[in-house]
This record gives sequence, C-alpha cells and structure tokens, in this order.
Amino acid sequence: MALACLIGFTAAAAALDRRRLNEARPISEAELAEMLQAASRGRPGIGASRRDAGDLVVIAGGREMRFGLASLSAQLNAEPDARHRQKAFDSLLQKLDRLADGGDPNRPGPAEIARFRDALLPVLKNRSYVEEFSALARKQGVPDGKLLHLPLAGDVIVVPALDLPRITRFVSVGEGRRYGMDDAAVFKAALANLERRAKTIAIHDYGLIRTFNFEPPDYNVSLLLLPNPWKDVPDLPKTVVIAMPGRSVLAFGDGDDPKAVAALRELAATKDDYPVTRSLFRLGPGGLQPFR
Repeated sequence: MALACLIGFTAAAAALDRRRLNEARPISEAELAEMLQAASRGRPGIGASRRDAGDLVVIAGGREMRFGLASLSAQLNAEPDARHRQKAFDSLLQKLDRLADGGDPNRPGPAEIARFRDALLPVLKNRSYVEEFSALARKQGVPDGKLLHLPLAGDVIVVPALDLPRITRFVSVGEGRRYGMDDAAVFKAALANLERRAKTIAIHDYGLIRTFNFEPPDYNVSLLLLPNPWKDVPDLPKTVVIAMPGRSVLAFGDGDDPKAVAALRELAATKDDYPVTRSLFRLGPGGLQPFR
C-alpha cells in the first residue's frame, strides 16, 4: 500500500506543466499533450480530454476541440525563446476559453485585434500588383484571394498594408472581418494611423525638385493621402508636378519649368525595389491628374 502511494506521488510530481516551455530542448508531442491537459484542468467550462490519432481532443463548452500535436509542437519549437513559447501556449488556452464560453475558438482576442488595427497603413502601389497578388494567392492555394485596394489616379492604387516589424504584408479583400472590421473600416484605420505617424513632415530642397519626408521614411508617398500635406509648403508653384517612383520617394517641382519637369521625369524613370509609377502627376483641384 505504501509502495502504491509512493508511486502515485512520484507520477504526480513528475507531471509536466508549462514551466517546461522555459527549457531550450525541443518539446515532444507527448509533452505538449500533457502540458495542455494540465493547464486546462479545472478551467471553467472545460471537461475531459483524450489523445486520438495524433491529436489532443478537449471537451470545452460541450464541444470537441482538436489540437494537432505534431504541427503545434513544431510551432512551439520554432519560437525563438521561452517568452515567445509561453505567449504561443497562452493563445492555445485562450482558444479553449473562447470555445468554453460558446464562442468561436479561432476568433482573435482583443490584443490580437488591436495589433492588426494598429499595424495598418495605406500604401501606394502600381495597378499591376493587383494581378500579381491574385496570382500569388492562387499559387498558395487560395483561388479567390484578391487584393484590397482603391484606385487613386492613373496606374496608382491605394492598398492597406500591415506594417509589421520584419515585413510589410498587404491585406486581402474581407480579411478584416476576422477582426470585426469591414473593408471600409480597414481603410479608415489605415488612414488614421498614417495621420498619427506623420505628425512632423520635412521638406528637402534639391534645387529643381523638392521631396517630402517623415519618419520612418518607408512610406513617404502615402503622404499624398493626408487631407492637405501641401498647406505648409513654402513657395508652392502654381503648377505642382509630382514624381513617385517608389513608396519612399515623393518629389515635386514646378510644372511650368522645363528643367524641373525633366528632372522629375528622370527621377520617375529610376528603378525602385518597391515601385509605384513611372508617370508624372499634376496636383489639380480635384486631386491628382496625369501630367503629359
């Protein structure tokens, strides 16, 4: 009897909990299953759990939720450090809690919704990118993937993008619904973020042409979308002609000066890693107009 009690005590003491995530060695599928079972035990609305064909099946809110242990353990092992592993583990538990509350386990929480909303920025792209985006989506197995965009002028479009720490990712049609936002709300949030970020705008003078700049300078061309970025520009020409070869270059000059126009055309023809257009535009009373 004493031996049986000792064995039971030893097994309980050896049971894994989420502190295992702080260790650098890889987490196995069995360990992940045990950690999820330990963390879900006693949570409101969450019942029994079992292993089934490589999955951990948990009853939450009267419904089954399956965790694919192979893919989830691989994702945890790919995280760069313990803090990120703990955060990823928390997101799994949050899905369980949402299911237990009768909601959608895949619906993002408030923090994820805020991250999506706050990362949005409006970016100017060339119209040709619409088809490029669709082709890439089809290649990735999303046949109906379409780029969310609005026409601006000529061959230039406005695209909401997620300005993330390592990459810029463009938003697809309907993507905002997962975060409680329709397409119009996505554009509205992106413009609001731009206005907040572009509080201080600098004008650099290069003689024949001048350029706009705000920090960080990756999206200088997006300044065209502000209500009136020209109001504080000194000695603004009567005819303002604009070049935007790439998303970080917004240059303008006097459209009545042949030398300034030639300089803008030369600039517009330069190759850029993030191209917008090789065309020139004139600032008109109704917005941008192609300049011949």
